[in-house]
Amino acid sequence: MSSFVMLVSPPEFQDERSRLFHHAVRTFRDAKDRVPSATTESDWASAAAFARLNGTAGALVTGDPSGTWLTAPGSWFHRSGFRSGDETRLLARYLEVGAERLADELEGFFAIVIGDQRTREVLVFTDIAGGYHVYARSWEHGTAVSSSSLALASLGPVTLDRVGCQEFLRAGYVQEDRSFYREIRKLAPSTIHRFPMAAPRSERRYWAMGDLSPDLYRGRSALTRLEEELLSSATRIGSAFSKPVLDLTGGYDSRVVCASFRKAGIPFEAVVSGLPTSNDVIISKGLARAAGLKHNYIPSTDPVTWEEAKRALTVTDGEYDLVDYGRVFRNHEQLFRRFDVTVNGSYGEFARGLYWEVLFPRIGARRPLDARWVASKRLSNNCSYALAFPPGEAFDPTSHFAGIIERTNAEITSTPNTFQMDHVHLRVRLQRWQGRIASSTDQLWPCLSQFMLRPVLDTVFQIREWDRRHSSLSRHMLVDLDPLFASYPMEHGYPPLPLRWNNLHRFWPVPLHVWKRVRKRFFPARAPVHATPNGGPPHARFKSVEEVQELLRPSRMKVGELTGEAALTEFLRGPGTARRYEQTWARVLTLEYTLHVLDKLGHP
Repeated sequence: MSSFVMLVSPPEFQDERSRLFHHAVRTFRDAKDRVPSATTESDWASAAAFARLNGTAGALVTGDPSGTWLTAPGSWFHRSGFRSGDETRLLARYLEVGAERLADELEGFFAIVIGDQRTREVLVFTDIAGGYHVYARSWEHGTAVSSSSLALASLGPVTLDRVGCQEFLRAGYVQEDRSFYREIRKLAPSTIHRFPMAAPRSERRYWAMGDLSPDLYRGRSALTRLEEELLSSATRIGSAFSKPVLDLTGGYDSRVVCASFRKAGIPFEAVVSGLPTSNDVIISKGLARAAGLKHNYIPSTDPVTWEEAKRALTVTDGEYDLVDYGRVFRNHEQLFRRFDVTVNGSYGEFARGLYWEVLFPRIGARRPLDARWVASKRLSNNCSYALAFPPGEAFDPTSHFAGIIERTNAEITSTPNTFQMDHVHLRVRLQRWQGRIASSTDQLWPCLSQFMLRPVLDTVFQIREWDRRHSSLSRHMLVDLDPLFASYPMEHGYPPLPLRWNNLHRFWPVPLHVWKRVRKRFFPARAPVHATPNGGPPHARFKSVEEVQELLRPSRMKVGELTGEAALTEFLRGPGTARRYEQTWARVLTLEYTLHVLDKLGHP
């Protein structure tokens, strides 16, 4: 997998560090079925790099005679044209210009890890979105850093982070710098983190949304600039990977990505997964046929087995619903043997002003977000209440997420509220939710989004909000990039064309779509989240699996430390009328199995 583990400490504690390091490497072998592709050990630092499941990445290179080394998991691009696979050039550039300048020259989805023998410190560069997850844990005489929180948790006793675990069980992802464990923290995004051999760690942020100008680009010039950056990013990805496969669904963002690749002349194939009757699948097949694209369809009719769910732990560390990621793993496994990168439309929603509707009627006003309102409409509204927590431990999701929003936006409250909303979406949701999915998938094979590359993201954030409202920017881009992609209907029956008098008749499905959204909001269906065409929801499918039965005995469950045995027993009796029961059940199983595996790994 595209992963790493690193430990740093003074020379007098080399034996202790070596013992911890080799235990972490064993954890990768035993829990993740991976052996290092390269290692380095000195009197002050130890590091191991692991290749992806498809065999790529995993390099650990050494530079000048000083012995400085570098590993760069993920997919990165340098401004001058070199990229992942050119780690020797990247290390030479660091030695030439230093950390701050190098950080400003990078883009992509990555963690750059450098062991500088000259200063005896390890530097970790996180990408601007914080999508590639990296964690740190300190012990008495040093620090361990890894892309695997499970590997760090195996280095010694841990205590459950009651807030982080509750966030996962209620919302499906952990927030801010938390993990499942109090001793382990996620490294901040867009930051150069320094871990000296014998001094306190430090960090310096090299990119921040607050440094951008929200209204810098307007009108046609904004559209032209964004299109140029998208075409340039397609060319960079195409030069790094010869066999890309691109998501193509019924919405805007994947369509923009595919259209930009076609305009740039980059060969690719399209893919969609889902039920054969879903609008996404039907639209994807029809559009690919009309455009003459090679198309791949992956059915999702077979339910995820327990063995597939367990396998998902090897890449998620339990930080994402194992039942849900078991399906994702299976889908990607069918692709990475034929292609060399998967490209999706994540982050494309910024071009469409996602979530801005909750700011009505003051959209674009320069005023602080109403954090409680935003939390209630876009974050806590998706939380589950199926599992009860003790009164002294339970948090109110709306108040909790409101506090996160206020801390996240503390430095940019004078900017347009749309800019603040984008910042919340980037830092609160995409970093920890989409980033967790992408971090897991990157351990299988390279996983990228054009829209997360820095020149594209910087441009989008600096386009005036008026030009991005109602998906206007994406509509005009599609007309310029590929008229066929602009005129072909989307999943709701109308095309992503700019609305004009001569095409008004093509938008007749809009009122019907609005009505369906209203009905869904006020009269939601009660179908289980994980229901499948055959086999039923996971709690019904897995109830006869002996291993699951043993895991979910309330009197012995570690999740009971968070909820109490009585609440857990009541929850596991069955769905009843509890909201989002199946979703919560899968998360309880995920956390319990993760802690079970951690117990089996033991400590050094």
